[in-house]
Amino acid sequence: MRDLHRDYEVEIGYRKVLKGKEIAMHDIHSLEKCSYNRLRWYCQAVRETNPVSVAEFGFATGCRPLIFLICTHIKNKYKGSMLLAVTKDANEDLFTLAYSVADAADILGLSRLSNFYFRVVHHAYCLRHLVDNFVKTVLRSYPLHNKKHWSSVFKKAAYAPSQHEFSQHINNIFQSMPLAIVFIQKSEPESWANALFRGNLWGVINNNIAECWNNWVKPARYLPVVSMVDHICVQIMNMMHRRRETTLGMVKELSLAKEKAIMRTYIESLTLRVHRSCGWKFEVVDGDKTCAVDLNEWTCSCRSWQIHMLPCKHACAAIESKSMSVYAFCDKFFKTDMYRQTYKGIINPIPKFDMFECNADEGYIINAPDVRIQPGRRRTQRIPSQIQSRLSKCSRCRVRGQNRRSCKEAIN
Repeated sequence: MRDLHRDYEVEIGYRKVLKGKEIAMHDIHSLEKCSYNRLRWYCQAVRETNPVSVAEFGFATGCRPLIFLICTHIKNKYKGSMLLAVTKDANEDLFTLAYSVADAADILGLSRLSNFYFRVVHHAYCLRHLVDNFVKTVLRSYPLHNKKHWSSVFKKAAYAPSQHEFSQHINNIFQSMPLAIVFIQKSEPESWANALFRGNLWGVINNNIAECWNNWVKPARYLPVVSMVDHICVQIMNMMHRRRETTLGMVKELSLAKEKAIMRTYIESLTLRVHRSCGWKFEVVDGDKTCAVDLNEWTCSCRSWQIHMLPCKHACAAIESKSMSVYAFCDKFFKTDMYRQTYKGIINPIPKFDMFECNADEGYIINAPDVRIQPGRRRTQRIPSQIQSRLSKCSRCRVRGQNRRSCKEAIN
């Protein structure tokens, strides 16, 4: 409405503009209902133009063995969900492994299938969603408690590097909120606490990468299904090309993000004192604390090295005392060579000039999901989570963060 008024000085009602936008989308992308039957053509075109899985190549040769499983909602008329698997490259950027479109009724069955295929690996829960459940399940029973404070205590327990620190924070919660005992026990702390996790998380304890991916493909989620999956494919193709070009000018041993991180850590290590126990074992004095470093085992008693897979400041001080390079003690998945291997594969474009709709003679027709379309404009803003607080606005002075009862501002 604003664009039409600005460009043509025409006043048009909201419903007419909305209808005109829908007609324009139909002209560009065809009817949403018909697009589902074109999926068969698109899948065949993908197999013909990209016979080798680029995601498998990039993941197996360059990315660390860490997979994030995500389910996100589709915003078009027929809704449904998009299931995807992503990971992180050597530079902490997201790398898309696979994505698929599913009906909402199929989500439970597909999640069980994921648990079956990934049953022999370590599973971790997203801390952000766990804190949401903690607030909703436990803190609602204690309305006088400060939600922000106890949420931070819960996070400290999750990030605690040692079991002693983890127990301190958890016991603090138990003493104040006995009802939290059942919640913590059922939440399986070994699947979200750094101190108890049996695998390697590389310092990642939440699924925030899902929000990054959702925001990255946000415009595509409103398109018909074939246009949506193709739009995402083109985005991935462009992203891989840009990063492949970036790797050509990289001369450092680590990726850009990890190079900055190790340099900051190395500078912090210059003020520490080092005492040698034997050839590979050291005691590092950090103020009034001491840490035991074993360069042969790649361990430090602060456990930061084991969690993030980059030498901590205590390890850097020990490495420097032996006149060795800190790069030799960094995980291989952060090296520039691995970064290049990740984006070595190429996604070929998929021509769509001869796209056609499959007919019943070819076996079956893919129909649009049978959903009840709600009247009115579709929702575009997500519902905020439990721990997201909304600042109130004072009706007296119009300042956020206070209300009329607590307002002390002078009104002219």
